[in-house]
Amino acid sequence: MEKIEEKTKEGLKNKVKNVLKDKYNIAFLIILLIAILSRVLFLEQFPEGIEQDEAGIMYDAYCMAEYGTDRYLNENPVYLINFWGGQSVMYAAIASFFIRIFGLSVFVVRLPAVIFSILTIILAYLLAKKYIGKKFALVLAFLITICPWHVMQSRWGLDCNLLASFIMLSVYALLNAKKDWHYLLAGVCWGLTLYTYALSYIMLPVFFIALCIYLLYVKKITIKQILITIIPILILAIPLILVQVVNYFERGTVKLGFITIPQLFRYRISEIGFDNVLYNLNITNKNNFWQLLFASCNSQSHTLQEFGTIYYILIPFVIWGFILIIKESISTIKIKEFNLKTVFLIQFITISLCVIFFYDLLTYKLNPLFIMLLVYATEAIVWIYEKRKILGHCIIVSLVILFIIFEIFYFTNINEKVGIGFNSDFIPLVTYLEENYPNQEIYMETDSLQQYIYLLLAKEMSPYEFMEDKTFLRYIGGEIDVIQVERYHFLEFELHEDWIYVVEENNLFRPEEEREVRDALEEAGFSYEKYNNFFIYSYSE
Repeated sequence: MEKIEEKTKEGLKNKVKNVLKDKYNIAFLIILLIAILSRVLFLEQFPEGIEQDEAGIMYDAYCMAEYGTDRYLNENPVYLINFWGGQSVMYAAIASFFIRIFGLSVFVVRLPAVIFSILTIILAYLLAKKYIGKKFALVLAFLITICPWHVMQSRWGLDCNLLASFIMLSVYALLNAKKDWHYLLAGVCWGLTLYTYALSYIMLPVFFIALCIYLLYVKKITIKQILITIIPILILAIPLILVQVVNYFERGTVKLGFITIPQLFRYRISEIGFDNVLYNLNITNKNNFWQLLFASCNSQSHTLQEFGTIYYILIPFVIWGFILIIKESISTIKIKEFNLKTVFLIQFITISLCVIFFYDLLTYKLNPLFIMLLVYATEAIVWIYEKRKILGHCIIVSLVILFIIFEIFYFTNINEKVGIGFNSDFIPLVTYLEENYPNQEIYMETDSLQQYIYLLLAKEMSPYEFMEDKTFLRYIGGEIDVIQVERYHFLEFELHEDWIYVVEENNLFRPEEEREVRDALEEAGFSYEKYNNFFIYSYSE
């Protein structure tokens, strides 16, 4: 037994030595270290605060970890209601796992984004190394590591931030499958991807069908293997299909065994349509497809307009690489030869065709496309390197310098750029109020979007307490707001002498309401104390 263990240890040591002998592997490990550091360092502070949808994920993940339900007491929900229009459950489910181990914190809730972003780099490197070559794989890993979009989406928790990673995982699993159980596992990966972001319901089937047709054509897969892959996809898709049925026909929340099919406050199927195509392709329109693909949107939490999604200087490389890959793909398709670049081309084309049908495009809705842009840039850079090695080195050095500039800019500007979208002062405020005003009713007028969710996080309130003590205000069209939780009141101002009123100074979200509330309180004889950027009013005789 001891001899077997010694041989095993010796074999592992030899494998490690062989890996480290390869200069490409050493370079990749350095790139991976840079990727980890740029995504983990100061994770809670940059971006500072918690974005409202991130806060929704954070609280639902906490509820799932501690109570096995979401905030609305849905046991093991297959889709989250969030504030009114829904949110995919995968991110919260993974975050809840980490919360069980490490407790509730911003760092812990952002860990899934970090981990899966690193996994994407590893899988992209392994895929490209196996099917294209070491040089291509290394450049691709480098470009993903330094990419502004990828760094930024890796540093905060949003459901759609897992979509690109899960697609890469699914493609990796399918292309490397050999045995029947490998194809079953690949099908599980594809099926779980549906739980990362609702728009994948359209993107994924179109991409999967086109990919399977191609793999059949080049004889990399058989009909039997496709059918084996489809089985777990269909099984995992059934709960999500039921979500659509329940909400389209307004059947009410359904408990199905150990899972829950929730009815949303508003069903957003109308956000997809042919009317959106011309608008999205028109380069003169705000947040058009091309602007979002290469530049930025109005939300600087996803990309910075100073750098674009993948750096503006890479755009010519993307275009040239795209042309080169199309030419190569046509050549290999003619001779029925498998080509990983063609797979990435299929992914880009099919998902792009889906995206242009979506209403109100923002950068995060294009998440599965950006790594494909980096594939095209990689193709062009490697092509240049093979013809003019010195020029290739100059391009890489220039990108390293640009990445350093981006990192400095990010860590010195991101908190100002995201503005009120990431709230950082509401939770400390609640702690202060709990300590100093423990018994009085409190009205809050702040620039926090969805103020109540930050209250729930600050108090780490049980979802059972929340559902018992909350008050909803429903608007026409299905949107809702929570206007009261326990003794905290929001949005609907009423004047009571025995209440405490908290009004944020320079309320950017509701400036008119801030002025109206302050005027009414001061006219009624209320006086205030100052806490950070808040006026805390109480009645004085």
